[in-house]
Amino acid sequence: MKKGLLLFLFSFTLFQLSAQFVEVAYGPGYTQQLFYSLSTQESVMLDDASWDIAFTAQGLQDAGIFLNEAASSDENDAALELYLVPDKSYEQAITEDDLGERLFNDEQGWQYGAFNMMRTESNPFDYGWGTYNPAAMAVEGTQLFALKLRDGSFRKLEITALDGTTYEVRHAAFDGSGEVAFSVNKADHQDTGLVFYSLTNNEVAADVPSTDDWDLLFTRYSTPLDDGEGGTLNYLLTGTLSGLGVEVAQADGVDPASVQYDAYADSLQTALDVIGYDWKSFDLTTFSWALPLDRVYFVKTAEGKVYQLRFVDFEGSSTGVAVFEQTDLGITNAVAESAIVNDFTVFPNPVQSRATVGLTLEQASRARLQIHSAAGQRVWAAEAQFPAGFQVKELDLSHLPGGTYYLSIQPEGSRPVSIPLIVAPQ
Repeated sequence: MKKGLLLFLFSFTLFQLSAQFVEVAYGPGYTQQLFYSLSTQESVMLDDASWDIAFTAQGLQDAGIFLNEAASSDENDAALELYLVPDKSYEQAITEDDLGERLFNDEQGWQYGAFNMMRTESNPFDYGWGTYNPAAMAVEGTQLFALKLRDGSFRKLEITALDGTTYEVRHAAFDGSGEVAFSVNKADHQDTGLVFYSLTNNEVAADVPSTDDWDLLFTRYSTPLDDGEGGTLNYLLTGTLSGLGVEVAQADGVDPASVQYDAYADSLQTALDVIGYDWKSFDLTTFSWALPLDRVYFVKTAEGKVYQLRFVDFEGSSTGVAVFEQTDLGITNAVAESAIVNDFTVFPNPVQSRATVGLTLEQASRARLQIHSAAGQRVWAAEAQFPAGFQVKELDLSHLPGGTYYLSIQPEGSRPVSIPLIVAPQ
């Protein structure tokens, strides 16, 4: 249900820049999640409970799974809770006494979520919930999880595999009753980059915007904070997360009317919570929300456009309304990508004998695939007609000795796009 935002307080021209005051809403009691586009100033709003977990659908090598941490401020509206269940298999009955560490998203990017948090970062085959098996050419589930639903009931849950582009999932009551199995093919959701799934409704959430249609997500999420006793606790806070491919820099103690983007261009970060929750704080002396008016954010979208944001009002849980000043700086940084190649990946990488290549073309085109050695010598080439959209190709690389190579694709009339390719010794 895409709609225009409710209120533009006023607009004016300053140094040929367009600045507007924009109102967004988390809903009364923070019951909504709002996906906002800086370029169109349009939004899509979803109920907090419209989805439970999200699967990444960003290529062939991603296998991220996120937990929906949002819940309203109503004390009767419980948030989802995810736990690791160590030393147990899905086939076994479990109890709450078997639950291990509680898991959270880390808000560092849209590649790894709560289900990936136990991964070994130095092992490219380890995705936390499962491990890539080169022989089977699939990520196979290795962990058991427990999910506490919003109604207080528990389900044990296992991602059994990511076979090609399809996630296979099953969940049941702790005693094994009421099992539900489902699959999600990320090739069917390339436009959204994330597949939002409802375990309650056993279906993909409707009305989720494509990655091109939102830059900021206004939602609630858990983040670790100082507990005042030398430790940390995860608190559910109301904040703002950046979208896929979006970068943000924070500037403090500045004059919003004169601050220059160039001074902060090198400070852009890809972490999702650079804006985060601390653009407002609650003043106990005045019993009202206070905002630092000398703080601005520079937001660079995935398309390379740069905007300046300054939050000026927040009404809290009564309405969930926030107001910010948005200025289009008129800056567009070139995005280094082919005119028609939007996605180009190889999986697995390193590869032993056979590799799966995934690519997305904006339009049908004849294209040339090539492999060059690290020294620049061409060792393989092929040319074919490719249809538009996402597609998967298989390559036999058994003839190549172990080493580092570069795989490239060059559609007619476009420059080539290259990615590293590591061939493991036979």
